[in-house]
Amino acid sequence: MSKKLYTDLITTGTVSFITKTLGIVTGIIFPRLLGPSQWGLWSLTNGFIGILAPFAQLALSTALVTYIPKYKNNNEKLSAFVNSAYFMVISFSLIISLIIILLSSFLAESIFQDSRLTIFLIMGAFILFFRELQIMNSDYFRGFKNFRKYNLLKVVNSISRLLIPISLFMIFSYAAVYLAISHLIYVSVLSVGVLTYLHKKEEAFRIFKIPPKIESIRLLKFGIPLIFAGTFLIVMKSVDRIFIGYYFETADVGIYSVAASIPLFIGGAFLIINRVLLPTFSERHHEGKSSKVLLNEIVSLLLFVSIPLVIFLIFFSREVLWFVYGEQYVAGANILAITSLEIFLYSSSSALGNPINAAEKTVKNALGVGLAAGTNILLNISLIPIFGIEGAAIATVVGFLVLLIHRIYLCKKYYNFEFSRIYIKMLLLHISSLIFIGYVLTSLVESFLSLIFSAFIFLIISILLAKIFSPLWYKEMIEYIRNIF
Repeated sequence: MSKKLYTDLITTGTVSFITKTLGIVTGIIFPRLLGPSQWGLWSLTNGFIGILAPFAQLALSTALVTYIPKYKNNNEKLSAFVNSAYFMVISFSLIISLIIILLSSFLAESIFQDSRLTIFLIMGAFILFFRELQIMNSDYFRGFKNFRKYNLLKVVNSISRLLIPISLFMIFSYAAVYLAISHLIYVSVLSVGVLTYLHKKEEAFRIFKIPPKIESIRLLKFGIPLIFAGTFLIVMKSVDRIFIGYYFETADVGIYSVAASIPLFIGGAFLIINRVLLPTFSERHHEGKSSKVLLNEIVSLLLFVSIPLVIFLIFFSREVLWFVYGEQYVAGANILAITSLEIFLYSSSSALGNPINAAEKTVKNALGVGLAAGTNILLNISLIPIFGIEGAAIATVVGFLVLLIHRIYLCKKYYNFEFSRIYIKMLLLHISSLIFIGYVLTSLVESFLSLIFSAFIFLIISILLAKIFSPLWYKEMIEYIRNIF
């Protein structure tokens, strides 16, 4: 990978960390300030518009990131795709927003049985409209690999999400309606402001003209399968909890959810690679350049980062749950140990989905996610009655493994991607680390500080064994680190 790619990964990763931290802070502060009843009003509204968002977006922001790098040197073609994507997002999000407004009273009183939700649903409809525009604006910059402006928008959005509601709370009162108003203020100002800037500054930005038919159809063919892929992925992440709730008690669902969410949270942190590299894959595919080496480097990097985490969670699952969530969740130690494999499976399968989308094979991508989700469902039905909640963990891991294998197959077909010897060396490295950590470090953990100490020792051992078992890989990783600076 080039120095610019590493720089973009580091800066975007740092911004992602900041924005997620601010998100956690707001997720703690606002519920405490508003109380369960008021926070429930906003949560229900936000969740409702979140369900409808994919149908307003139609994955056209991802399509924009894919097509901008391909046609950035062809102003006529670029303008046609940008024009079509924005026109359709504005049209579909406007239609869905109007439907929500028209049905707001019925939904509030008959479905949710709380008339207070009427005004929230109306404001939520406007928030949905402007939020989709904001996503399009951000991904427009991402398509041009302008991560400085992309990250700036993310930071401004996160800071506004924290400061504007607090300001309104201080001026008026701690009520959910002011939280909704604050969201509507910052999302509308940001989206319209950036849209105005783009319309004035960007030559290819003509969103108020009827989009060309050919480009519109091509965008829809690209985006609609991704809606199904996203839906299937949600099924993979949630169906296990549904089956556990059917077969067992709600307490088992709670224990499983806490344990199984940790690997997905960690693996999701690596999705920053997708944001940075999708335009690069798209550009290289359009120019006919090979991405085989880049794919190998990405998977190698994910192995380097994820496998130590997997092994650590396998051996210290009980301690991690104990220190983080308390004694009542220690029963999920086996779940955490099993699902820890998802750190690599989820992050790698997500990363390999980028080149598949860049090749415009979104239908095959969606079929792969559907196959994985179907496997997950069948295994949940078969294994939960036999192995209990551990069966659900096994089913989910196998589902993500199926998804990874399918995407490896597609990348091999379209990019000649293959696992090289570097992966065998990595496995030898971490098996050796596993043996050491299993027989020595587990006996040292008696407190939270000793757990941190053991994690630090494990990291040092992994680096030393990298130099012993895979000197070529070690040398490459040192070069990667140097490239960052």
